Amino acid sequence: MSEPLFEVVMPAANAAARRLTTAARVRAVLRVTTTSDDTLIESIIDRVSATAAGFCRLARDQAGAVPTFGAETLRATWYAEADNVRRGSRLVLPWRVPVTTIASVVEAGTTLAANIDYRLLGGFLLQRLSDDAPRAWSSEKIVVVYIAGWALPDGVPAEVEGPLIEQAKLAYLGTDRDPGVRSETVPDVHQVQFNVAGGDAIGESGLLKSLESALAPFRDWNV
Repeated sequence: MSEPLFEVVMPAANAAARRLTTAARVRAVLRVTTTSDDTLIESIIDRVSATAAGFCRLARDQAGAVPTFGAETLRATWYAEADNVRRGSRLVLPWRVPVTTIASVVEAGTTLAANIDYRLLGGFLLQRLSDDAPRAWSSEKIVVVYIAGWALPDGVPAEVEGPLIEQAKLAYLGTDRDPGVRSETVPDVHQVQFNVAGGDAIGESGLLKSLESALAPFRDWNV
């Protein structure tokens, strides 16, 4: 079965609607009381939020818009297949999490009814129904409009936002040192080693391993 055409119908309103936390929350952890560095902190949050979306392999639309955990209205279109192609009873929605609403499902020009003609399984599988039993989807054109994502920043689960703030804190503190220096030693005074990608605390993705672990339930493992 061919992959669907994936489109963002209504994108996140602005940059703030794509950020997984706020400058104020990062400042609170840093114990910074002034707002003079908010532009820098927000740029760090933007980068970390985008890296988190990439780590989770969120679907990118046909226009190349940057994927986000922020709430967006999306459309997946499966075009008509040859008559001998069987789609089975389940369609896999392009990966965006969490799917909060199925706005409409149109099969061969007919609008289907939720929980009568189809139901949402596991947050991203659409199962076709007939008399409350699974049946195969038509080989005709199918269009699904749905809403996925969190209302940011307040909708982010605490178990994700906590390590994400730590990631932003680490990046902010790193702006005051030479990124090429991995450790420094002053004999008989002190020795400092910095976190690096692939090290004990940071994964190959560049994210803290604690953040990778928190994001694991939202990652597309089928890729």
